[in-house]
Amino acid sequence: MAAKNPSYYQTGPCQEVKQNEHFLHLFMDQHVQGTAGANQASIVKPTEFGDFGHTAVVDWSVRDGRAPNATIVARAQGTAILSDMSGQTWFMCYTMVFNDERFKGSSLQLLGTHVTAKDGQYAVVGGTGEFVGANGVVNVKIIEFLDTTTGVIRELNIRFSCPCPNQSPVTKMGPWGGNGGTSFDIPDLPRSIQSVTVRCGDVINSLAYSYVDKDGQKKNVGPWGGAGALSVTITLASSEIVKQVTGTTNIIGGDTVVTSLAFVTNVTMYGPFGKENGTPFSSQVPDKSSIVGFYARAGGSVNAFGVYVCPN
Repeated sequence: MAAKNPSYYQTGPCQEVKQNEHFLHLFMDQHVQGTAGANQASIVKPTEFGDFGHTAVVDWSVRDGRAPNATIVARAQGTAILSDMSGQTWFMCYTMVFNDERFKGSSLQLLGTHVTAKDGQYAVVGGTGEFVGANGVVNVKIIEFLDTTTGVIRELNIRFSCPCPNQSPVTKMGPWGGNGGTSFDIPDLPRSIQSVTVRCGDVINSLAYSYVDKDGQKKNVGPWGGAGALSVTITLASSEIVKQVTGTTNIIGGDTVVTSLAFVTNVTMYGPFGKENGTPFSSQVPDKSSIVGFYARAGGSVNAFGVYVCPN
């Protein structure tokens, strides 16, 4: 039997996430310690095994072209460690921090090894800002030794993908009804509905429901509206989803209100609740999608009603 999850841990199923692919063509300048324009410094220089374990911190400039006057768009900041006893292979771990106007505030995390004076590859293992969740590869090519001792210019061809910013499959439909009452909505994007409570008489007086948000947390909202003669609670089964909501709206006492609601799931139909009096509406949810939440306008009764829709 699996152990109970601890209080600090939460989990839930994830939805398909769309990604953007990015390509960067850049040039990285290395100038060794003790030379003009030096942008690295040794912090550990062991002697027992030659240079094995030699460690340097780097702040290499990254430009948008090969020429010395090309614009510096980022800095490669991190460490280089001579990690094999033959004295040829360096382990590289650094963050490419962008400072140009387009990507300022974003960074890429790079990790890998290169053999002295040879081409190689680094892995893109993460990022921040516009590049959150980055994953890809950097092809590194030496294009110029500045001379035998002072530094190297490397060409970087970076290809990586990361989730589209603010990508969400959840969309709103509606609302149906009038402009009276107060607007009510939910604080987090929903993932599924668990239960719905409707209070009604001749009209829909109020609506309350529970849902699971995108982070897997159960939330309760409502009631939105006033008291009604009848209260009905629908509790959905674990595999039951809401496919459509139908209803009617009418002008009562000078205000447009929702007079009836019915909830159609993949199992059955609940309702209609209230009285089917007035202009009919239907959510018309696309195939392979379901209703995962509601929003409304309400005062003494429900003036308008809308739904959140998400692909199954």
